[in-house]
Amino acid sequence: MNQKQNRWGTLLLVLGMCLVSFSAYAVPEGEFATWTGVRVDWQFNPKVKFRGTFQARTQNGLKEMERERLNAGLNYRVLPLLQLKGYYELQYRDRGAAGWKIGHRYQAGFIVSGTKRNIKLGWRELWQHTFIGGTNEAQLRSRLRIAYEPVNWVVYPYFSVEAFQLVGDKAFFSLPRVRYRPGVRWPFSRKTALDVYYCRQYDVKRCLNILGLNLEIKL
Repeated sequence: MNQKQNRWGTLLLVLGMCLVSFSAYAVPEGEFATWTGVRVDWQFNPKVKFRGTFQARTQNGLKEMERERLNAGLNYRVLPLLQLKGYYELQYRDRGAAGWKIGHRYQAGFIVSGTKRNIKLGWRELWQHTFIGGTNEAQLRSRLRIAYEPVNWVVYPYFSVEAFQLVGDKAFFSLPRVRYRPGVRWPFSRKTALDVYYCRQYDVKRCLNILGLNLEIKL
């Protein structure tokens, strides 16, 4: 009973820290938004996995939809600690004065990850090219993620930081966007889990305070 109480106490502590940080620091500066989505994984064999994601995003203090996107691709494990990734994404986005536009995005990259004493570390490099509204943009996305995943816990806390860098532009090394993301992952069963997080996004155009909710499903 004490062990179960400790797990729930950890969950409440992590969520409380996120809420305190959000209310005391994030809200006064920047726009509030939500990201909600569903991710589906299908493991073909020990090396190849299909991943599909649908996500909807709000903006302007939850008053308007900002984007809907559908992403699908494959992960290929070439080594025990190394995976290659390739995705295609279809977007429907609000482009301000230009109205809603359909966009296409291509992504390719790798992730190196490993676990040591319940701590899981991951380093991901992802190149993406986006075409929308007659414009195109190439970026390199670099992400570091650390998660604490002890056996039999109810939830698993994690934290990640991700930096975006323009490719093929004079603004290289300018870091136009950085995301800091604390959250918790809550497995319901071997095939389903809920990812709840807060993301603080610093951007040259605007700063966002994002509350996120993702449902993960394994087929």
